[in-house]
Amino acid sequence: MSEIATVRESNGSTPGKHDYRRAVAPPVDVFENADEVLVVADVPGVASDAVDVRVENDTLTLETRRASGEDKGVPALAREYVEVEFARSFRIPAGIDTTQIAAEARNGTITVRLPKAAAAKPRKITVRSG
Repeated sequence: MSEIATVRESNGSTPGKHDYRRAVAPPVDVFENADEVLVVADVPGVASDAVDVRVENDTLTLETRRASGEDKGVPALAREYVEVEFARSFRIPAGIDTTQIAAEARNGTITVRLPKAAAAKPRKITVRSG
């Protein structure tokens, strides 16, 4: 599965100003078994309702935003967790049933399940004696 990652980050030291930009992306693991492909992304501090997962033109895209402490109504005495937005895209391999893709966010991890279509799953062929 090839991937393209784009990320925007501001350090939040001055509201409304972006003092620097650097590429930051959450770690993502991709697993495959006989039934599905799993995409697992670590996004600590991100609420499940702030995650956008979509499929378009054989591309799976995960987008989210982690708010800074200011967005939570709490003044910061020190700030290392800054506002972060990211979008990460993955090409969906052939043989995936895109109508059955499901996503779940739990404990700072997003898991996206891409089930294989029945025709793409391995199957055992019975050999008959002649």
